[in-house]
Amino acid sequence: MMDYKELIKCGVHFGHQVSRWCPRMAPYIWGQKNKVHLINISKTAQQLEKASRFLKGVAEKGQTILWVGTKKPAQQMIAETAKRLDMPYVNHRWIGGTLSNNAQVKKSITKLLHYEDVISRAGKMSHYTKKELNMFQKMVDRLERNIGGIRNLTHPIGAVVIIDVRKERSALKEAYRMGIPVVALVDTNSDPSMVDYVIPGNDDAPRAINLVINYLGDSAEVGVKIAKKKQEEERERRKAEAAAKAAESKKKAAATSSKKAEKAPVKAGAKKDDAKKVTAKKPADTKKAAPAKKAPDSKTKTAAPKKAEDKKTPKTVAKKTEAKKTASTKKDETAVKKTAAKATTPKKTTATKAKETTKDKK
Repeated sequence: MMDYKELIKCGVHFGHQVSRWCPRMAPYIWGQKNKVHLINISKTAQQLEKASRFLKGVAEKGQTILWVGTKKPAQQMIAETAKRLDMPYVNHRWIGGTLSNNAQVKKSITKLLHYEDVISRAGKMSHYTKKELNMFQKMVDRLERNIGGIRNLTHPIGAVVIIDVRKERSALKEAYRMGIPVVALVDTNSDPSMVDYVIPGNDDAPRAINLVINYLGDSAEVGVKIAKKKQEEERERRKAEAAAKAAESKKKAAATSSKKAEKAPVKAGAKKDDAKKVTAKKPADTKKAAPAKKAPDSKTKTAAPKKAEDKKTPKTVAKKTEAKKTASTKKDETAVKKTAAKATTPKKTTATKAKETTKDKK
């Protein structure tokens, strides 16, 4: 827990004027002096400890923490702590849609990377004039201020740390809508209703802001180290598992090869014994098989005349067919002669027939 004396030395307990207070901050106000509210330091230390534990747990899980502080007293400290932890930050201006519409923000990030690439290659081959390169440099500087800290922003975001909720109300609303936990340094003139981990304190004094950010950054750094150790242990465990699997596979391969080697000589010996048995049985088989060979010879002899008959039959069939053909041709010739004779003989008329009948009567 933070020492109360350090908090008092840095002026964390000073709030705003009584006329500018927010009634929802009443649980964290101790009293007033010279019409200025004084914050309860014990509650500040308790809430700071809770917030530090939460950020440590988020960092242990490997999630990202977005650091937001665009006020001049907080800009430098926010950038330093975020770079030390290798996490995203916003210290110049919050761009609307950084959390809820990140696809559009990525377009400006790609534009920034493109112009940086153009400027880096300008020395080797200059396709642009000096005026154009100066314009590109101005655009790069502007984009670097606005989105230079969130170029490596990855989702999901574990938490958002905000300094001065009233100034960063757009960032607070986006985080609240997206369901991202918020850790914020809240003064007496701000509304803490949308903040998950409220740290009541002075958000205008540079010393107070630096103290709070350093404390939160140290706790987050511890969580980052634990996460890295866990990742290394996980890698070693996976390597050990892979090595154990490889050793098991080698053992199985060796066992299978040994089994095959043991089975191979047994098969060779069995083949030799079978060959000996076959050679021993050969003479008896040949004697028994001798009469079996004579039977097919007799069959072949009996089948020979059939083949001869089969050879004769086609000739006789051919002769018969020729005789039939000649007979048919002769019949045709006789029929033709008869028709020709009929055609040559003249037909007798009725007059000739009458003459013939009279001659017969006489």
